[in-house]
Amino acid sequence: MMAQSRRNETFGRLLSGAINSLAIYEGKTAPRVEEELGVQLGVAGKTIQRYKAGYLPPDAEAITLLAETLMRRGYLGQAWLERFLESARAPFAAQLVARLCPPTPERARPPRIYANLPAPTYMQFVPRPQAFAAVLEGLQQRTAAVLLVGLGGNGKTSLAREVAACALQSLHPELSFDAIVWISDKDRPGTTNVSVVLDVVAHTLDYPALTQLSPSEKQHEVEQLLRRQRTLLVVDNVETITDQALLHWLLRLPEPSKALLTSRERHRALWGSWLIELRGLTDAEAQALIVQRLRALGLPTVSEAALAPLVAVTGGNPKALAVALGLVKYTRRNLPQVIDDLHAARGDLFEDLFRRAWDLLDRAARHLLLSLSLFPDSAAAEALAATAEVTGYELDRALERLVDLSLLDVQQVDVTLPPRYTLHSLVRAFAAAHFPVEPTFAQHAARERWLRWYVAFVEGAGASRYDQESFARFAPEQEGTFAAAVWAHQHHYHTEALTLARKANYFYYVRGMWDKNVILNQIGAEAARAMDDPRQELLMLAYSVQRLMMQGRQAEADAQMALMEARLATTALNDHDGVAHTVRHALAFSALMRDQLDVAQGIWEENLERSRQMEVPTYQIITCLWLALVYQWQGHPTQAYRIAEHALGEAEQAGYTRGVVSLQLRLAALDLDRQQLEGAEQRIQAVTATALAFDDRPNIGRIAYLIGQLAALRQDYPTARQSFAEAIDHYQRLGLVRELAEAQQALAACH
Repeated sequence: MMAQSRRNETFGRLLSGAINSLAIYEGKTAPRVEEELGVQLGVAGKTIQRYKAGYLPPDAEAITLLAETLMRRGYLGQAWLERFLESARAPFAAQLVARLCPPTPERARPPRIYANLPAPTYMQFVPRPQAFAAVLEGLQQRTAAVLLVGLGGNGKTSLAREVAACALQSLHPELSFDAIVWISDKDRPGTTNVSVVLDVVAHTLDYPALTQLSPSEKQHEVEQLLRRQRTLLVVDNVETITDQALLHWLLRLPEPSKALLTSRERHRALWGSWLIELRGLTDAEAQALIVQRLRALGLPTVSEAALAPLVAVTGGNPKALAVALGLVKYTRRNLPQVIDDLHAARGDLFEDLFRRAWDLLDRAARHLLLSLSLFPDSAAAEALAATAEVTGYELDRALERLVDLSLLDVQQVDVTLPPRYTLHSLVRAFAAAHFPVEPTFAQHAARERWLRWYVAFVEGAGASRYDQESFARFAPEQEGTFAAAVWAHQHHYHTEALTLARKANYFYYVRGMWDKNVILNQIGAEAARAMDDPRQELLMLAYSVQRLMMQGRQAEADAQMALMEARLATTALNDHDGVAHTVRHALAFSALMRDQLDVAQGIWEENLERSRQMEVPTYQIITCLWLALVYQWQGHPTQAYRIAEHALGEAEQAGYTRGVVSLQLRLAALDLDRQQLEGAEQRIQAVTATALAFDDRPNIGRIAYLIGQLAALRQDYPTARQSFAEAIDHYQRLGLVRELAEAQQALAACH
């Protein structure tokens, strides 16, 4: 039996970290988990809190139950279990480790994939050996760009995507690329330019900070990336690109990177590219596609001889074949009759096919098709339904018909996620042309419904909270949400623009997409100014100042600060509300970045006192986090540790996950200053999985830096150098100027 009075600080820390991990995975608060553990052990929740303070459980059975439960529900590893049992002085440690962690082959963590390939719109790619081989041959030439030219619907996009996917999986020795960048001019024809492409490359290669540079600097830095990292740029629908500078740049792409371009026509500006003409499917390829479509449509199989005329009349065009088979299903005409209709058609094949398909659509299906053309890329069924005002059985029936007629394409990353819907470029153009001729569908009213759906979505998705489920819900809608905010701003929907900016910008901040984060902050400030709402303008300006200063964009931050100070001079703030708190926080942060530590300390201490009166835990926690840093920099480690440790307890009680992560890392840094290496390591380990799960870019960089410091203090210089280099890489990608300089200095001192 173990004495209840015995304490072990390491045991308490390991238990606290495990409870926090379990709470995160299960979406609960730490107190709720403590109550559940107490019930299992037959003790009160307060007893679990006592264990968290380092008091050891009285018997071996309690330790066993804690270890088994936390390992099973919190997804903890063997290293945690071994330290936990050692700190609990458990005599049965070896046996329990062997039972809970049976030996398994070690699996290396998969490397980060640098690619932004869209989900395929086909269930199974019909192999096109000759065309595929021609693209491979082109990519091995000295020319920087390969131009894949063919009629609309001939499968250029599908072939290019399949080539890119094979390159990503290293399925062919000839396709050796480190990264794939996909860019399409399909959804907003004519909007793709050099700046857009450079931004997409920077984001996909995980250097979002480059998007904030001047045009010439950005181009130079992206070209350096393309020299270091063999990248395949796939640019789809080149025929609608009007930026000649972009086309010339693609022809001069730095080696060893390459560009694969798809176009319905050969651009004069691209005559220096390697040309591949993609024609219709061969008879064998067409037969394979037809068999797939007949199976999907629930139609009986047809002999090759009966299908040969269809292949001939469509020229083996995959899209034309798919639409024609859909017509067979819904026109109630047999295949020979449909073939005869196509033979008799005059003019453009697709115009005739789409017109026939359009005539088969009821009001609901037509409205869904037109609505989808408003989305920047793809849409969830619920967003599409709200925009088109079509729901229930009517929605399901209309979607099924549109998919069967191949007017609407389905994207599904895996079967556990709901499908999303998108349009082929030919169909998108057809739909856009039919807005004026559909009297029951008003485009502007539909756009307003589209906007309202995104506003309701961000208010319910919780993207302004650090929550795994909320982030997962928001991620597929991040492009649409940003597009909605920009559209609302451009068309003077100020209330909607402000809501989108306020509710969505946190997601882009945590994920390191700070170009969008900064734009949203500025959209929000301008919307609030137009609404004559100085309080909300101040709030958005305060966010903007912080983000800009973190990236060292001093001139822009100063301009935003001047606006903020001008509004403060004429606006009375309630000192006990969130706006005043955030504004003061921005002023303190600005002082900190200018090394005015006493000024920052004074403002944050005032903010802490006011936040206590407001009784908003997150405000107190955030303020304590930054006060601890100021005290640390001022040489008051005891004061810094005390306030950070108290705030950590508050964050755990409130279920404020990002506060827990950030405070554990702040305390780990203080532990390193005090030479408490084991404590620092435990704190880092306690939150690493959480930061990685959220892809919390700033904190992931901080973790790498702290691991480097820990290794350096242990004189493990190879690990230290590797970790500092990783931290530098993260900080460079995000553009965190002060942190970057700190990590570079640490690496230089690491011998």
